Amino acid sequence: MIGLEISPGYTRAGRPQPLAAFFAPGGGQRVALADGPSGSLSVWTEVAPHFAACLRLDANDPGTRFSWRETLMMELRNIYTVADLQLSGAWSQLQSSGSGLQASYTGNRAISTSSAAARADVTVVREQAYDLWIYYTGRTNGGYCRVDIDGSQSLVNEIDDPETLGFKAFSTYASSDLTRRQAVKVASGLTGRHDISVTNGGTATPGGNAIMIEAVAISGSLDDDRILPPPWAPQTDYAMGDEVQHGGVFYTARATASSGTTGPTHLGGIASDGAMDWRADNRPTYPAFVAIDYASEREYAAEFAVDDNTTDLGGQTHGNESLISRSINLDGVEWVPGQNMSSLSVGRQISVTENTTWHRSEGGDIGECQLKRTIDPGEIRHDVTLIGTGATADFAWIYAGMVPLVRWDGETKSDVFTTVEAAGHPSVVLDDHNGVNPANIVCEGASRVGLTGQFSGNVMTYGHEAGTLPVSTVVFDQFDTILRPNINASSASGANDWMAKAYASTGAFQFSTGDTLGFFNRHVLSVK
Repeated sequence: MIGLEISPGYTRAGRPQPLAAFFAPGGGQRVALADGPSGSLSVWTEVAPHFAACLRLDANDPGTRFSWRETLMMELRNIYTVADLQLSGAWSQLQSSGSGLQASYTGNRAISTSSAAARADVTVVREQAYDLWIYYTGRTNGGYCRVDIDGSQSLVNEIDDPETLGFKAFSTYASSDLTRRQAVKVASGLTGRHDISVTNGGTATPGGNAIMIEAVAISGSLDDDRILPPPWAPQTDYAMGDEVQHGGVFYTARATASSGTTGPTHLGGIASDGAMDWRADNRPTYPAFVAIDYASEREYAAEFAVDDNTTDLGGQTHGNESLISRSINLDGVEWVPGQNMSSLSVGRQISVTENTTWHRSEGGDIGECQLKRTIDPGEIRHDVTLIGTGATADFAWIYAGMVPLVRWDGETKSDVFTTVEAAGHPSVVLDDHNGVNPANIVCEGASRVGLTGQFSGNVMTYGHEAGTLPVSTVVFDQFDTILRPNINASSASGANDWMAKAYASTGAFQFSTGDTLGFFNRHVLSVK
């Protein structure tokens, strides 16, 4: 019976699992923890080499459990910003056009020149093999940008001579001025220490003779120091456009000045740290990312009634559960925030255990619940155990696991997720529901769902499954998957975030004092 499946390890020998490709590991090696705004938590898990998912766990109400409210898919790169570059010749210091896929405008620091004598140098270092990118802003008068490594172009193996220039270069021309950040890979297969030089390669046709440079970047992983902006520091000189982080918020300097003695605390807009102004954003300018889902529960939700009084329950969204205790461990040790230069605590496994009481909306309890959240590289799992301690409750349903997803990336209308597959049922192509607000699509008996999408030119997959735990005395006949392929009836010409959702749902059952309800949900993310 599907409902008795408790983990990927609980399968009969020789029996293939449905949608197995969606649950294949992506090759990630690490996980990480960091503070989030207002007492929330950021959880990072590598889903493939140089790719990670960042989970936002909200804590709007400190008296209830964390709620997994958003997932960002990120391409991990070590960023050498303008502040790290040694400049010679005539460069103009300014702010760039914005932050690309994240649809925010922090106006980070950039440099521009039309001079053939201008040069920007930086030394990059990484023991593991890495690729090299140049971040730039496209211009209608964009010229050629030349890149040298260790004084020659022998290692510049990802770009060519575009116009018999006599050297390798790339064009920074764009049909509209100040096109948001772009990145071009200029070299691959590097190791160790290398000196990088960026110079103006001359006039491009179409285009002109100006280049605007924002950063140099190399491949990264969660244990590298440069994948996120550095922590804010007191009484430190900053230039306009420099980016820092403090208290889980990312801040961009609004002037060239020296910081105060106490870090900024505002969550939005522009405010001072007592000495200089900072613009706040809840997402960093770097690395590049795309939001793959939106603000909604992932762990569980339920509806039950006692004496015809109905209660909706679940985390920050529905409430009606109060926090008793919480523990956060990294590799079996209690977590202490802020371990490396990027303010990440890096390890191999995260465990977050939360004990709550499930309440009735009219007053009174029905049980004590334990949620154990385990994060491994590329996998997030929730084990939920509820022990009945109060009045008999008639459950209409439990969503034992939920997957919100988006069709567009939120800014450029590039595909994110395109297809949803429920085990044993026809595929659902989201584009078929353009502009339509369809009824629920019920896939009976399907406890496993696979999502397919795109990120940074790669195939992205998301596998989700739900089942019961062996401790449960309440056994469901089956789990059904309920699909909502276009919740708001959005269209390709309308709102960017085309929202959809998949629910792993139980049927109705009764729950009494002494009963044990145990279920799990598992999320597997990968970039191929």
